[in-house]
Amino acid sequence: MAYDGSDVLVSIIIPAKSEGENLIDTVAAVRENSGGLTPEIIVVDDGSEDGAPQRLAARFANDSRLQIIAGPDLGIARARNAGAGVARGEVLVFLDGHCFVPPGWLEPLVAPFADPRVAMTGPAFRSIRDHRARACGITWTDASLGNVWLPAETCGAVPFHIGACQAVRAETFAAEGGFDPGMTRWGSEDVELCLRLWLMGHDVHAAPQSEVYHLFRDARPYSVDTTLILYNHLRLALLHFDEGRLEQVIARLQAFPGSAGAISKAFTDSTLADRDRMHARRARDVGWLFQRFGIGF
Repeated sequence: MAYDGSDVLVSIIIPAKSEGENLIDTVAAVRENSGGLTPEIIVVDDGSEDGAPQRLAARFANDSRLQIIAGPDLGIARARNAGAGVARGEVLVFLDGHCFVPPGWLEPLVAPFADPRVAMTGPAFRSIRDHRARACGITWTDASLGNVWLPAETCGAVPFHIGACQAVRAETFAAEGGFDPGMTRWGSEDVELCLRLWLMGHDVHAAPQSEVYHLFRDARPYSVDTTLILYNHLRLALLHFDEGRLEQVIARLQAFPGSAGAISKAFTDSTLADRDRMHARRARDVGWLFQRFGIGF
């Protein structure tokens, strides 16, 4: 399969929970600006309370490329998985419902899949509110696991991409289990998938020729329990880190209110069993990844 022409079916999967007019604008831009690839668009209504998915359906009622499915309050990871479950594309593009994609965004995002080692790509991002900012890919610098943007000119391999736009080879996504269904509503599910792909022997690449404008919001249009955000953060580390790095993450985590509940949940649910299954399958260890990208802790 060539990934530089119109013969690739791409599925754009957009989870939406009370996105308002942003959702309609995002879908309109995808429809208008995706060039010859003419993707199918799957919106997963994850319990919206603002009627936006219904308005979207009415506006584009005659577009057979658009499908809206119900995913009642699944959370981002499982909503994305639900969209992937009905997708037909050879490439899945997970896109936030508050983005603008300009003309020419999709082809360079798909092109790196011509290399069979590449399992995921991500674009360069600009802020919708401030177009001067531009970056492509993220890394970590310490055990807080805070996202640190990489230069916009970054090409080739990168540690991670944020979930605002991630393109994934569909076959690999299915084989590796999709987004971690053990994650709660929001946080870390995007980076965990990148990390898992690397450790399972795949590559994650930057595609800075593709550009996506993202609304970096001051607040989400739905509530999220802080304890559960911390839980997702810890679950990522528990699934993949060695004991020394895990201890550093837990030490940092304990400074935050709600950390005790997050730690208790992670050590009493399925996370440790999931860790054993992950470690039994992986092709690379986390030390290899940290050395590969100069992550220094």
